[in-house]
Amino acid sequence: MKSRYLNVMAALVIMSLLLGLSGCGNKAEQETAQDTITVDTAVVKNLDITKYTGYIGRVKGSNEVAVMPNLSRRVTAVHVTEGQAVQQGQVIVSLDRSKLDAAVQQAEAAVTSARAALAANEVQKQTALENYNRMKQLHDAAAVSDQALEAAKAQYDALNTGAAEAGVAQAQAALSLAQQNLSDCEITSPISGIVGRVDVAVGDTASMQGPVAVINNTADLEIEVKVSEADISSIQSGTTVQVRIDAIGQEPFTGTIKSVASVADPVTRTYPVKVSLSNNDAAQVKSGMFAEVMLGTQRRTGVPGIPMVAVLPKSGENIVYIVNEENHAQAVVVEAGLNDGTYTEITKGLQVGQRVVTRGNTLIDENSVLNFVDGGTAQ
Repeated sequence: MKSRYLNVMAALVIMSLLLGLSGCGNKAEQETAQDTITVDTAVVKNLDITKYTGYIGRVKGSNEVAVMPNLSRRVTAVHVTEGQAVQQGQVIVSLDRSKLDAAVQQAEAAVTSARAALAANEVQKQTALENYNRMKQLHDAAAVSDQALEAAKAQYDALNTGAAEAGVAQAQAALSLAQQNLSDCEITSPISGIVGRVDVAVGDTASMQGPVAVINNTADLEIEVKVSEADISSIQSGTTVQVRIDAIGQEPFTGTIKSVASVADPVTRTYPVKVSLSNNDAAQVKSGMFAEVMLGTQRRTGVPGIPMVAVLPKSGENIVYIVNEENHAQAVVVEAGLNDGTYTEITKGLQVGQRVVTRGNTLIDENSVLNFVDGGTAQ
């Protein structure tokens, strides 16, 4: 009986040990599975890295004109709407011309009167000349006095001063001014383009200090930005730049630096830089929109570089996980230099050819088992 009891107890102990070992094995497998992290990697390469600085400017047509009236008068008609295409010389706004019509008629009458006076003066002048010549002959024959001869000459000289001619010129100038004022009542577009803005309505009084409309040619756009003296020396005309316009979307446009000022603005102490930007109907870029121009202000050529996402801040330092020969992660302290928003220069801590972890690096440590996305190893 005792022997049977001992056999049963021994069997129970053995089963407990087997179950314990099986549980430990499962736990170890679970821990191993938990420590296996799927990661992406990248190789340290020599790269050309450019630092970009964003400058904000406003988009406008490369040929944009604010149409200013030459007269301050009531608006009687607006012939265009915003967004409408116009041709150079096309009437866009009409002003009240009622009193100016009368002014032209009055000026025309004054010209007619002045010309009649000139004609009468010519006749009188010819008569006075003939009288003077006759008096001179009589004076030579001692038939008239010196005083009579002098009176005849004075009469001729008085008609030969040019006053009549001046009267005609003055009247013609007044007529030209009246006609110009009348013509200015029809305000025309100085260029061919698109009506970007209309600033008056029928019944308003047009002011010579403000535009009635803005006409621009948006086929070619221009953005002016004010660049600091620290960056201006690295900017050159003809360079291609990226332009972001949030009102249109996140996809950047490609522009070209059109001009770089060599003299700073005396007030802001910045240098105006103009960027040209082609436009089309699909782009929908409009004059007045804000744009950010990304200017390359610093550049490094052929320097060790890696994706910025591989660099992690830790305890006041920057670390990168490299993949060692055993395909394990190894933390390395690095010093980062210039970056372009995607890649960063590494000035210390890495060598070209090493592989670094770019995705999953926030989840790993040096004890982690790495599972590479490509299914292979990091070598």
